[in-house]
Amino acid sequence: MSRILIKNGYCLKGNDKICDILIENDTIVKISKNIDKQRADSVIDAQNCLVIPTFCNAHTHLAMSLFRGMADDLSLMEWLNNHIFPSEAENVNKEMVYTCSKLSMLEMIRSGVGCFMDMYFFEEEVAKAALEIGLKGVIGEGVIDFKTPSCRDAQEAISKTISLQKEFESDNIKVSFAPHSTYTLSVESLEKIAKSAANSIIHTHANETDSEVRMVLKDKKKRPLEVLYSVGLLGKNTYLAHCVASNDNDMKLINKSGAKVVNVPQSNLKLASGIAPIAAMLNKDIEILLGTDGSASNNNLDIIEEMRTMSFVQKVLSGDETALNAKKTFEIATNSIFEKSGKLKEGFKADIVIIKLDSLESVPLYDPYSYIAYAANSRDVSTVVINGRIILKDREFVNIDEEKIKADVKSMAKKLGALF
Repeated sequence: MSRILIKNGYCLKGNDKICDILIENDTIVKISKNIDKQRADSVIDAQNCLVIPTFCNAHTHLAMSLFRGMADDLSLMEWLNNHIFPSEAENVNKEMVYTCSKLSMLEMIRSGVGCFMDMYFFEEEVAKAALEIGLKGVIGEGVIDFKTPSCRDAQEAISKTISLQKEFESDNIKVSFAPHSTYTLSVESLEKIAKSAANSIIHTHANETDSEVRMVLKDKKKRPLEVLYSVGLLGKNTYLAHCVASNDNDMKLINKSGAKVVNVPQSNLKLASGIAPIAAMLNKDIEILLGTDGSASNNNLDIIEEMRTMSFVQKVLSGDETALNAKKTFEIATNSIFEKSGKLKEGFKADIVIIKLDSLESVPLYDPYSYIAYAANSRDVSTVVINGRIILKDREFVNIDEEKIKADVKSMAKKLGALF
């Protein structure tokens, strides 16, 4: 049994205060003042630090780090059809997904992320990388009607998802069915996914742009969420990425079904997709999570930056400066896909971030939620513990060769014309 003691940190929990946290194996077993150091194998001094739960990046395409900065300043459909899909067909393979996902995982950990939900190809490589790095993740093999780098068609991707569930489903890796969208899949394919998915997690893009909604209306005579609902893919286990072009009826349908929305504000802004009505959704009791999207459309995976953007654009969209306050923004960012995670609480998993208050932007500090949501960034993250394992300590990765991972991705990118 391993025991880690975090001492003297300002802990963001029910009653925020200076306290110690005792971890046994992968679980928080005690939170109180003055826990004896003799009870631990190792001690982390968190004096002058905030201690918080890890963040959750609930919508990613991790391996797309290879395409970061390769095709910027384009509309969504031009970006996808003329640049991303062709590049993926030519360059995506098992080695690429494994290596480039690792790069993204390190980037996420540096901003305090402890779990993620990914949708891409060769997702077994994402699972392997996550287990090696120490992150918890939901993997989802992208299901599309046309040929992908890893599957001939939608049926093969569905069959592969079932195989991934048998191989990887565990406490730390979950497997979702990941239909790309209602515009890349026929109703027949969506029905096949629904039949196979049963109680599985569903992770999909929905209502990303007005043009997408018009396209689906023209093709299927229903809006995207109506299509998902009609085939049985809109329920309590469904995670809807984007939801920018959502009207009142869409929000009623989300609320009725119990589906969850993953907001990806920076990607939506960069692609000029628009702003999802998150404040309005919260008023309708819709559960919200936060994601970055892939780094080909963001272009970084700094979830702390994403918090700031999410809050600010909701204030503008609603015309209400009180909308999506700092504490609610923090709660959304720590809302976890995994059970017993996302809170500093006895009996919960030891998924913990230590933020050192030594930066210029941390002075002075009146409200820790305001600081994290509005002033902090990934450079302020000092230590990250996931499942009781120290992954990042004093801003350095533990037993992970960061330089090799960067060098491997650079080598791949050189073949695509990268300068460095």
